[in-house]
Amino acid sequence: MRAVALHMRSRNALRNQPVRPAARQSAGGSGLGFGRPPIPMLRENILRSAMDLFGQKGFERVSVNEVAAQAGVGKGSVYRQFASKEQLYATAVIQGFIELRSQILVALEIATSVSDRIATIVRHTLSYFWNRPEFFLLLRDPDKLPRSQENRYHTERHELSVLIAGVLNDGAKAHLIRDDLNFELLAESLLGMMRGINRYRRENVSLEGTARTVVSLFLDGCSRTRPDAPE
Repeated sequence: MRAVALHMRSRNALRNQPVRPAARQSAGGSGLGFGRPPIPMLRENILRSAMDLFGQKGFERVSVNEVAAQAGVGKGSVYRQFASKEQLYATAVIQGFIELRSQILVALEIATSVSDRIATIVRHTLSYFWNRPEFFLLLRDPDKLPRSQENRYHTERHELSVLIAGVLNDGAKAHLIRDDLNFELLAESLLGMMRGINRYRRENVSLEGTARTVVSLFLDGCSRTRPDAPE
């Protein structure tokens, strides 16, 4: 009788337990998941907002709350994607160089001459940083990047410089640019010229006018037709 009583008490205890809802199946149908469904393009939206804000204001004047607000998400969502503000900043800057180089490569495919290719590089570079002046400062001083991501930054920046140097080398082969110059140094000079103009330009200066000035100044300064150019 005692065993029967214990059995009945166990059945009653199980019967009286609250019924829990079945776990919701994940969108992929493989396994179970709880919580809100993932937000489409969450990381990309956060990164895009960070790129815009850091490019306009710099590292110090942008908060994670501000990035989250512009992306339309909570602060926690930002930290789930990026461990720190420094990591978010580094990722935004590195992504900026990747995007710029990709845009230049696509545009160079339809440029028909060396001078057009140089003008293409100048226009795209100035255009990309025109409303992101703070990003251009990192062309020389990447002091806000975490040490763990410095190498990636330098690699991407070097690829941009190498791309420009290659176009300048083609210019020398086409006798548009002197062939006794160091093209890597020349590429850095072109980037430095654009960096300086973009940093100190006045509000009434147009993007197209600036691009024309840089191309003209750069090509005329390197032209083989200069009186002091070696034969």
